[in-house]
Amino acid sequence: MNKEQMIKEARTIEAMKNGYMGLEGKFAIIAKHLGQPVIAQGSRVFEQTFLDDPYAVDDPEEIATLDEDENSHEIGLQFDGLSRGINMTISVQYYLREITCRYQGQVVYKEISGELEGYVPDETWEEKVEEFSSLSRKIEKQQRPIEKRKIAEENQKRRIEILEVFKNKWGLT
Repeated sequence: MNKEQMIKEARTIEAMKNGYMGLEGKFAIIAKHLGQPVIAQGSRVFEQTFLDDPYAVDDPEEIATLDEDENSHEIGLQFDGLSRGINMTISVQYYLREITCRYQGQVVYKEISGELEGYVPDETWEEKVEEFSSLSRKIEKQQRPIEKRKIAEENQKRRIEILEVFKNKWGLT
């Protein structure tokens, strides 16, 4: 086993102990509750890495809108700490399960598909992560009853839809 592999394993163990890894880790929780969704426009099959010119319209009085064939979907989450006075960004990309944390422009944590790709421990940024994490947990506790109610409503709606399908297809009442 080479030296880099040994360091990687030690950092992975340390990151797991600190609760950083995975979509249930501190970085993902911070991005979920304190960040904003990253929205992509278009098909999930086709990836567009540039934005169309929003000002290029035939009629200057026309408001740009999405066509009914176009759709948008959430591809990840982004937390920007500048609004809170800290030069830290956390991004979570769902497709590759990529989690990245930058502190003062430097990548201090990177994980791709559950595999740790980089981790630079330092008390200065880790303290900020702990603060944001505790704030995120408080927000999560407040939102939990609302989410449970939404899930129950969605389950009831889905149950009614399934019963309606059975009723129409098999004549059940």
